[in-house]
Amino acid sequence: MKQQRRAQPASAPSSLFLPRTRAEMARRGWDELDVLLVTGDAYVDHPSFGVPAIGRLLEKRGYRVGILDVPELADPVTGESGWLRLPAPRLWVGVSAGTIDSMVTNYTAAKKRRSQDVYRPGGQVGRPNRATIAYTAAARHHFPGVPVVIGGLEAGPRRLAYFDYWEEKIRRSILVDAKADLLVWGMGERTALEICERLSRGERLHGLTQTCELVPESQVPPDARRVPSFEALAADPMLSIELFNAVREENRVGGRVLAQTHGSRVVLQHPPLPPSTPDEVDEYYDLPFLRAWHPDHDAAGGVPALEPVRWSINTHRGCMADCTFCSITFHQGRSIQSRSEASILREAAQLSEHLDFRGTITDVGGPTANMWGMGCKLLEAGKPCLNRDCLSPDVCPALRVDTASEGYRRLLAEVKRTKGVKHAFVQSGIRYDMLFSQKPATKGELLPLHRDLIANHTSGRIKLAPEHASPDVLAVMNKPGFEVYERYEAAYKETCQDLGRDQHLVNYFIVGHPGTTMQDAVVLFEKLLERNYSPEQVQEFIPLPMTRGCVQYVCGRDPISGQELYVPKGGRERRLQKALVRWKDPENRLLVEEALGVAGRKDLLEPFHRALKRALAPRGRGERVDVADLDTCG
Repeated sequence: MKQQRRAQPASAPSSLFLPRTRAEMARRGWDELDVLLVTGDAYVDHPSFGVPAIGRLLEKRGYRVGILDVPELADPVTGESGWLRLPAPRLWVGVSAGTIDSMVTNYTAAKKRRSQDVYRPGGQVGRPNRATIAYTAAARHHFPGVPVVIGGLEAGPRRLAYFDYWEEKIRRSILVDAKADLLVWGMGERTALEICERLSRGERLHGLTQTCELVPESQVPPDARRVPSFEALAADPMLSIELFNAVREENRVGGRVLAQTHGSRVVLQHPPLPPSTPDEVDEYYDLPFLRAWHPDHDAAGGVPALEPVRWSINTHRGCMADCTFCSITFHQGRSIQSRSEASILREAAQLSEHLDFRGTITDVGGPTANMWGMGCKLLEAGKPCLNRDCLSPDVCPALRVDTASEGYRRLLAEVKRTKGVKHAFVQSGIRYDMLFSQKPATKGELLPLHRDLIANHTSGRIKLAPEHASPDVLAVMNKPGFEVYERYEAAYKETCQDLGRDQHLVNYFIVGHPGTTMQDAVVLFEKLLERNYSPEQVQEFIPLPMTRGCVQYVCGRDPISGQELYVPKGGRERRLQKALVRWKDPENRLLVEEALGVAGRKDLLEPFHRALKRALAPRGRGERVDVADLDTCG
C-alpha cells in the first residue's frame, strides 16, 4: 500500500510568532522581555500546547513574552548554547518540562528508552530526564537574580513529596529539588497574569492561590492542615494514604492550605482558584494562534505532535470521572469549564479560512468529548462532593446529563454547518455511560447524541475506554462495570447496521493496574476472544504522582475504601497480562499459554489456538487475515 505523504503546514513568517531569538525581538522593536517561558517542547503555536497558550494570553495583556523552546539544542549556525538565544526577562522566567511529563516522554512503562519524542523537532529524542529540575538549574545560571516559576504536567503532580516510579522511592517536592521560587499547579493562565501584576508592582510572590511555595516554619499559617513530612513518607510510604486524602479533601475552593515539612523548611500548597468562567475560557482560546510550528523547525521536518491536533477544536477543560490512573482531576479540576458556543463557532470559521484547511475538523472535544456543558451547582462552584463520585458506581442524578448531551449534539451540528466545513468529527474519547438518559421518564434510553455521532461525526471509529472486563478491577479503577460497555457495544452495532455504516469501536485497555490478578487478566482475555478482537495498542499502568492508582501501587491498599489489593509489579507478570490482550500477535503465543497455565485456565488453550489459527489464516493472494486493530460492527 502506497504511504501517503504527510502534509506540512505552510510556514508563517517568524515575526508572527512569539520571539524565540534576539533577532525576532529586534524585528518587533523590543530591547527586553517581560517574561521568558522555557519548555522542552519545540515551539508550536497552537492552543493544545500549554506554554505558547500562556504566552499568547500574556501577550494580549500587553506583556513582552519570549519562548525559549528545546533550550539544550545549540544554534545550528553559531554553535552557541540555546540558552543564549534570548536575554534575561524583566519580571520572571517560567519553566515547564513540556506538554507531557519528561520521564513518560523518555521511557516506556517497562523503563526502556523511547526512540521518538513527537513534541520535539523531527521527533528526535534529547529531552533531559526530570526536565523541570534541569531547566530550572540552567535558568538560575543564565538569568541570575530573576524569579523562576515552575509549572506544567511534570511539576504540578509533584508539588508535594511523591512516589517516583523510575527510582521506586519517595522523592521530595519538585519545588525543593528544582530550587524554584514558586510552583504553579493546575491550569496556569490566571496565576501567570497575577504573577506579572505582582512583580510589576514590586510585590512578593507569597500566598498566591493555586501555587506552592517553600517557607520557614515561622511562616506556616496557624490554620494550615499538616500532612506527613517528606522524611516521614520516605520512612513509611503507607503514609501516602493520609497525604492523598488530604490533597483530595482540600482540592476545592475554600480548602485549607496544606503544609508539608522538608527538613527545616515547609512546602505550602495554597487551595485552588474557582473554576474559570465561560468568558475566561473563551479568552484563552480566542487568541491569534497560527496553528503551526515555528519555521526554525522546518529543517528538522517539523513537529510530529502538531498533525493530530492541528485542525481540532478544544471545547472544554476538566474531567469529573476520577479514574484512578489519571491526574486530570488534580490538574484541570473536576469542574467542567466549557467554552461558549459562540467561541467554538468562531474558531471553526477561522479554521475554514486557513489556507491549508481541507474541510475536515478532526475533533470537537476535550478530555472526554461529551462532558462539554455538563456539571452541577457544586462542581460549578469548585466544591465537589467528597462522599459521592460523579460517575461511579453510576451517574449522579445531580448532573445535567440529558441537557448537556443535547447541547453538545446541537453544537456539533452547528460546527458542521460552518461555511467551508465538510466534516466535524469527534476523535476525543466518549464516556459511553453518559450516552444513556438520566431523566426518570426516559432513564436508560439512548440519547439522540449516540445516533448523531455515528451518522454525522465519526470518521470510521469511535474511541471508548472500558479499560478492563473484570468487575473487581473496574471497581478498583473507579470505572463502570463491563456490562455497561457491552450494552452500549450492542446498541452501537445495531445503529451501525441500521444506518448502513461499516464503522468500528476502538477500545483502550490497561494491564498491570493494582488489583489485577492473572485470573482477572484472563477475564478480559475471554471477552476479547469472544469478539475475535485484539487491540493494537495496550496501555501498561504507570503509577503517576498524585493519582489514586499510584497510592494503590505503593501501599497495596485503596486510599478511600481501605480495601487491600494485589499489585502486579514484576516485569514478567506485566508481559503476560499484556500478551493476553495482544493475543493475535504470533510472538505472544507462548506467553499466552504460560499466562493461562499460571491462572489455572488451561481449558482456554484449545479455543485460543483455534482463534489464533483463524486470525493468521491466509486469504486471497497469500494475505493474512488479522483484524487485531478494530472491532467491526458486522
